[in-house]
Amino acid sequence: MTVTTEKPPTTGPSEAAAQRLTLADLVKTYASRGRDSVTAVKGINLAIEPGELVALLGPSGCGKTTTLRMIAGLETVTSGSIKIGDREVSQLPAAKRGIGVGFESYALYPPLSVRDNLLYGLRARKVKGADQMVASISDRLEMNELLDLRPAGLSSGQKQRVALARALVRNPPVLLLDEPLSHLDASARQRVRRELKVLQREFGYTTIVVTHDQVEALSLADRLAVMDAGIVQQFGTPDEVFDDPANLFVAGFVGEPQINVLPGIARLVDGRVRVEISSGQGYLETNVTSIADGSTVTVGIRPQDCSLSTRDEQGGIRTTVAHFEHLLEFGLATSTVAGLEDGIVVQTPAQESYETEQKVVVTAAPERVYLFDAESGDRLR
Repeated sequence: MTVTTEKPPTTGPSEAAAQRLTLADLVKTYASRGRDSVTAVKGINLAIEPGELVALLGPSGCGKTTTLRMIAGLETVTSGSIKIGDREVSQLPAAKRGIGVGFESYALYPPLSVRDNLLYGLRARKVKGADQMVASISDRLEMNELLDLRPAGLSSGQKQRVALARALVRNPPVLLLDEPLSHLDASARQRVRRELKVLQREFGYTTIVVTHDQVEALSLADRLAVMDAGIVQQFGTPDEVFDDPANLFVAGFVGEPQINVLPGIARLVDGRVRVEISSGQGYLETNVTSIADGSTVTVGIRPQDCSLSTRDEQGGIRTTVAHFEHLLEFGLATSTVAGLEDGIVVQTPAQESYETEQKVVVTAAPERVYLFDAESGDRLR
């Protein structure tokens, strides 16, 4: 997988505003009388560079929005530290942090025009030159024609642009976006996603985007923090997370189609590690070295890394095609393995086609065969 991951330019109109954001041992515990306490965020540590765009990616309930709200000052911090530059802000009220926030629900005021929505917060804080600031951001975001309209007259994409402008107009040191594209249809989501990436690069804000959509995270972010159960499971570039997953959760959550997961037994053969599929239907070689002979493991192979052969290969997994989908740019072959409940999905070249009940052998390059501890799910190397 290849995703552009270079850092944002270090120059731009808001260079002075972009600051480093540091989270150290950040914890959020909810407690109520008569009930067991619940820890939603369990000691997160992240260092986000000035001008960098980081995505908090994970399933619903993993703690990503709670983390965002703690940074914004909308949730109290149970313990830990939040620093913007060298300034500790974890105990400051939201109004004194100077952070720009774009909410999932847009949070626009229906009776007010777009212009007044943008001016509202500036006027409340008695900011000098508020009208000029709104005029400038409107011009930069090409939304001058929207200024006299009310939210009811805007499309979802236009509402998202207004919500973003309201966050940007404050020239914040840190910009937080909570599911910014969730209410858009597929075509609008792609367009706004591209625009958001360009704007973030142009303005140079230190930005955190919360999302459960891996395509959104992989396309937008310089780095991803993949979260589960209140813990950051892996923090790295899109390429690092996709090609070098830290554990089975990360491997399964990031990637479409989802990674194939099979039970296996590791065997040492002539100094190499060979993984026999537990059903006895073949084996795959891997570059993993630190493993004992006979260990029970979980094997992960991505559909994009698999190949199909109609020949009886010496290595590989013997399977039977159950279903084939031709998707123009590529195909998806789902094949079954005798003795296993789950099949193997293989992404095939566009020119290839397979028939139901056809016997095929699934192979993969050793460096693309991942092994995970069968109990903990941790990556074996």
